[in-house]
Amino acid sequence: MITWLCFGTNHEVFYTLPAVLRVVGGMQKSILRIAVPNGVESGIFQLVKVALSSVVALFGTYQIAANGVAQTIWSVASLVCVTMGPVYITVIGQCMGAGEIRQAEHYFRKLTQITVLFAVIWNVLIFGLTPVLMHFYALEPQTKSLVIRLVLLHNIFNALAFPFADPWAKACGQPGMWSSPLLFPCLQPLGYGWSCP
Repeated sequence: MITWLCFGTNHEVFYTLPAVLRVVGGMQKSILRIAVPNGVESGIFQLVKVALSSVVALFGTYQIAANGVAQTIWSVASLVCVTMGPVYITVIGQCMGAGEIRQAEHYFRKLTQITVLFAVIWNVLIFGLTPVLMHFYALEPQTKSLVIRLVLLHNIFNALAFPFADPWAKACGQPGMWSSPLLFPCLQPLGYGWSCP
């Protein structure tokens, strides 16, 4: 519906089919320079997730249940850093677009401080609520204990490492610059290491 309305010529700005289908080599090159590394990074990340999921399949019943519950909590715990990514893109992009490199550096440092501060506060809050949330799940005490340990481990790394991976990559416009180098040498051995008895 929205796309159809965008083709309406009665608006001040509207789409035309020739403009939509026109190929602009320079613009496509710029888009691909950003999109290809981003796609590679996403692919590597998904590959690591699949590899770690295969490790989880080897666990016992209570470990699989604990991992499932913990992943639900992890998705909420990572919200601060995931939300700050677009903030970096907008603020740093505006500064760089205006040619204000010093201002971009200033806001980069400021946003990093805010991201780390909020990430620590948010992850401490989520971890503090985890024992309360365990009352809503019909789990054995052993499973609940494992969920709490998993959430603690995740939240420590989420508060202290993730603020520098995801938002920084978005701010620098280099998707693989910060996060991809951490994926294989760090996440994969950590995942296997923590899964070993």
